[in-house]
Amino acid sequence: MIGAEVVCHILREEGVEYVFGVPGNTEVPLLDALAQTPGIRFISAVHESVCVGMADGYARASGKAGVVLVHTAPGTANAIGNLYNAYNAGTPIVMLAGQQDSRFQWSDPFLDADLLPMVSQFTKERWWVGHAQDIGKAVARAFKEATTPPTGPVFVAIPRDLQSQTLDFETSSPGRQQVPMSIRADREPLGRAAQLLAAAEQPAIMAGHQVPDAGAITELATLAEMLGAPVYTTAQVPKVIFPSSHPLYYSRVPPIGFSLPGLDGPADVLLAVGSGLFKQLFCIEGPLLPPATRLIHMDVDPRALGRDCPAEVALVANPKAALAELATEVGRLMSPGQREKARERFEKLKSARAQARAAREEDFKKDWDALPTRPSRAMREIANALPPGNVVVDEAVMLTSYVEYIMEFSEPGSYFSSNACLGWGLPASLGVALGTSRRPVVALVGDGSALFGLQALWTAARYQIPAIIVVLNNAGFAAIKWAFAMYTERGSPEGADLGYDLGDVDFPQLAQAFGVSGQRIEDPAKIGPALEKAIGVEKPVLLDLTLDPRDVGYGIPSLQ
Repeated sequence: MIGAEVVCHILREEGVEYVFGVPGNTEVPLLDALAQTPGIRFISAVHESVCVGMADGYARASGKAGVVLVHTAPGTANAIGNLYNAYNAGTPIVMLAGQQDSRFQWSDPFLDADLLPMVSQFTKERWWVGHAQDIGKAVARAFKEATTPPTGPVFVAIPRDLQSQTLDFETSSPGRQQVPMSIRADREPLGRAAQLLAAAEQPAIMAGHQVPDAGAITELATLAEMLGAPVYTTAQVPKVIFPSSHPLYYSRVPPIGFSLPGLDGPADVLLAVGSGLFKQLFCIEGPLLPPATRLIHMDVDPRALGRDCPAEVALVANPKAALAELATEVGRLMSPGQREKARERFEKLKSARAQARAAREEDFKKDWDALPTRPSRAMREIANALPPGNVVVDEAVMLTSYVEYIMEFSEPGSYFSSNACLGWGLPASLGVALGTSRRPVVALVGDGSALFGLQALWTAARYQIPAIIVVLNNAGFAAIKWAFAMYTERGSPEGADLGYDLGDVDFPQLAQAFGVSGQRIEDPAKIGPALEKAIGVEKPVLLDLTLDPRDVGYGIPSLQ
């Protein structure tokens, strides 16, 4: 075989269906080999960030590794934004980069650079293949590393000459390298954690994506119900972490200080499951957690434990195994009096949650027919129009607060999100549509986010991927509007161009230029019928909703 054929052989062994990429001259041998490989389809794009966004969405929806093929230095650089998103979400991605001829190692060829430092911060592992005979080993290891918890992107650069070089390869080599990860927590710290939780007066739980990654949602719910503890997630929710319809689900914790809504005071015991749970947007002086809170931190990766906040008990464990064992031990330790207190906490939290939801619904009814449309009205119209079995891809950024409080997502695979580096939502929705049989797939993206990922419309049209793009158009970057409103030291004059006003971008016309049907909607009563019609088309459609630019998110005062 030649090196490119070895790569394709391993892709087939790994069950790869799609390779997302932008064709470049350093990967021509790989592209040619892919075209001759049955069962694998190359999905072309016109920007590398779109490729990574599609691979990210596909991996989250399918449970398989997403595969990306990029050009050397320019292509790799273009991919960094959505690579950052994939890394933070723990998405298993194998990124293959065509590199300049290996004989240029001591030269300075055109379009060349040292790619490994470029991707080092946002990949689990990264390699440059120096010998053709190592191609199979490198690609197989990339899949193993990407899919082994903690999962994440892996990068492999393969010089063009090695892709064409003939080598000996044993095609009957072992298949996928599965690594069992049912790691059980050490008994002594598990016992201490159980004692703290059983005796807690006001316990709380924070959960990250490692819970659904491990298939541990049921185990988490069992423990939460036993304790009568509210469950929170972080501001970054890449997928359904805990059913939002559950009476103990109490919302995301924004990365601004640390507060747990719904509690009478600080939690005395906090169980945190997963990594990246305490990331902050602004610097907070002093300890992040209140002194009264005792932290139990569980993670499959020991490097994440105690990293941001000191943990009284640290548990290196697979969440599915450890949460089940923790529930068993807590159940054994709880006295009848503690069980009764837990039941009372459960009922109190359930009642308070229902009251808060009713109050929000009343608030959302205000200015129901106002123009421009309030985001709450638009989101309610969208929610009402969605049939059972739908999938929502959310990059609404600030307006995600309305998604959080109006829509409910209880089934794994029904919700995917990123609100970090812009330009993820539109391409990710295409990847999700390719990675799941659930329909419809509806992307909710801000107008700023849509502009970052607009090139994905070309791919949507070319392959007729049936994703519905709903642009939540408030004519600007709402997060920056809010940031300036919070910036009390502002000295710029009123009316100064601060960069967050995007004006009246004609998204339907842009979509039609790419070959995607587009429609602008200003009357909120027309949102539902337009969405229902788009769902029935089974083709890519863009709906541009004109929203009130003063409303930058639920619970935030309106801007002028």
